[in-house]
Amino acid sequence: MAHQASYRVYRPRRFSEVQGQSHTVKTLQEAVRQGRLTHAYVFSGPRGTGKTSVARILAKAVNCENLGADGDPCLNCPSCRALEQGSHLDVIEIDAASNRGIDEIRDIKERVTHQTAMSPYKVYIIDEAHMLTPEAFNAFLKTLEEPLPHVLFVLATTEAQKLPVTVLSRCQRYEFQRLSVAIIADRLRFVAHEEHVDAEPQALELLAEAADGALRDALSLFDQVVAAEGRISTLGVTRVAGLVGLLETRELVDALSGGIEQVVTVLGELRQNGVEDKLILRALARTFRDILLYRSVGAELFPDYRRQGLAEMDSLLPKDIDPAWWIDAVDQLATAETRLRGGFPPDLAVELVCLKIQQQLHAPVSLRPTGGGQTPEPVLTSDPHRQIAPKDPEEAEPRPRDYQEVLAMVKRERPSTYALFERTSGTIDQDGTLIVHFEFPAHRKLMDQPHNRDVVDKAIKSVFGDEARYRFEDDVAQPAQKPDQVKSLKKSVQEWVGSDVSLIGFDQE
Repeated sequence: MAHQASYRVYRPRRFSEVQGQSHTVKTLQEAVRQGRLTHAYVFSGPRGTGKTSVARILAKAVNCENLGADGDPCLNCPSCRALEQGSHLDVIEIDAASNRGIDEIRDIKERVTHQTAMSPYKVYIIDEAHMLTPEAFNAFLKTLEEPLPHVLFVLATTEAQKLPVTVLSRCQRYEFQRLSVAIIADRLRFVAHEEHVDAEPQALELLAEAADGALRDALSLFDQVVAAEGRISTLGVTRVAGLVGLLETRELVDALSGGIEQVVTVLGELRQNGVEDKLILRALARTFRDILLYRSVGAELFPDYRRQGLAEMDSLLPKDIDPAWWIDAVDQLATAETRLRGGFPPDLAVELVCLKIQQQLHAPVSLRPTGGGQTPEPVLTSDPHRQIAPKDPEEAEPRPRDYQEVLAMVKRERPSTYALFERTSGTIDQDGTLIVHFEFPAHRKLMDQPHNRDVVDKAIKSVFGDEARYRFEDDVAQPAQKPDQVKSLKKSVQEWVGSDVSLIGFDQE
């Protein structure tokens, strides 16, 4: 006898067994219990999140002869057993991807008028409903407009936006959510126990992450790994699924702390092993998130089997990284994944973001946030007139030569802001306040924009300390032009516009 796929063996049979969709399940249970059913439902959401399974449970519940007090089907009556065996005469499942034409819908319209064969309700479950043709939807609409009391429709779809508004407006809609890694990993542990499969805890978590919120995908991958390896190990999961394992992630983090050649080499090896570029970005983003929590909250937040790996990767990175940097790095990785979907060359997008992060990690301590042995608070606000003390308690005031470090950091963080800032100069007044002088008032005004102001605010605080005082002024005097320069400029303008045009604003000869 052929082995049955785990996602079929362990698919939920009752409402109480459905994972990660508590709001939807409780609402449907209560509707069944109270007998407050509608004639048509739309179950929408990502693949593998339980839409068809819940539709079948609903079909069991509305036809169950011994319905539980909580609205769960009994699973033992003739109706429940027939549905579980796929032989129920009143529950019809239709795959709209292969039966999408008007003829199939006309057949449904003819059959819905017939009385049920063995149960109170005739239930039609239409999977991938968005695949129906416009003509089929038009024919189906008439049935929804004049529902029969013994007929119930469930339309399951991954793309609800493709359903006509006229159809959606006549249905109750339930949105299914992606399942969390914790929920999927917990279900995988249960399946491994039931199947007597030896499984490493971290391997199950890696499997759960790879499923991207779809429990069905996780169980399918579970079967693949068991078939190939005989057990669930981290190495087996990474080989079969083409994922980034702990060893590979540690090598990538180590490369980011090293040189450019090392980064490019590790990325090349990951691709040769069949790892997708988006999975590289996600693995690195999750690692940065975990290290931030590891440093800020403590190792107790993580399971025992995760702590050693996190400790090793934490040791590879500088200790004086501001929490704001971690958040920004994860954001950069998310932006890079967006570029992948936009058609940007995948290998180039991954290399660019990794090299950018590598350069940031190698920046001088004075040019990036420092923690001084403690975890500083992230920069959440910025005020160009904030009053703050010097970085070094022994210094009475900031040193003017440090201003060049501010310029260097602004240039590295945001070149477009540096274009406004590079013509500025910095002086220290008698109160120890840094005054940033702008040559052009328009540039000073642009510093009021948050994305410019925040970069400069961060740079100044990183160089002079969290308590440095500073303000912006646009009082740099324009250098006077020499007479010969004025004559030369006037001649050039007249050659361009014509000698008969009167020029206003030039000194008369």
